[in-house]
Amino acid sequence: MRRFKGYNTVGKEFGNFKLYDIDLVKRDLLNEIYTRKGTRLMSPTYGSIVWDLLFDPLYDDAIEAIRDDCLRIINKDPRLKMLQCNVTENIDQQTIIVALALIYVPTSTTTELIATFNRTTSTEMLEG
Repeated sequence: MRRFKGYNTVGKEFGNFKLYDIDLVKRDLLNEIYTRKGTRLMSPTYGSIVWDLLFDPLYDDAIEAIRDDCLRIINKDPRLKMLQCNVTENIDQQTIIVALALIYVPTSTTTELIATFNRTTSTEMLEG
């Protein structure tokens, strides 16, 4: 039984654009995490602060701010609960990696989601 139904127009790897249940929830979560906070028209609180912290040193304060922000985003969606949030940095690739362990509430299924923020990509996005 499908509980949630939606559409995804990002990436061609999905074939058709229909998403259901946990795949839809993950896409909704990634949409907000990958959106820079304050850039969504008429929704200044939508999005993540990770893009603003990308060029800062990843000290304990920054890691805690990213974790708190992920918790804020996940708590807005009643379909998910966060079990764990690991924030790491790959200095060689100039990347921040946010790994989330989640519970999909309707079926009590545990799942993981990894969001990668690359400094080089963000610079190209800002310039383009």
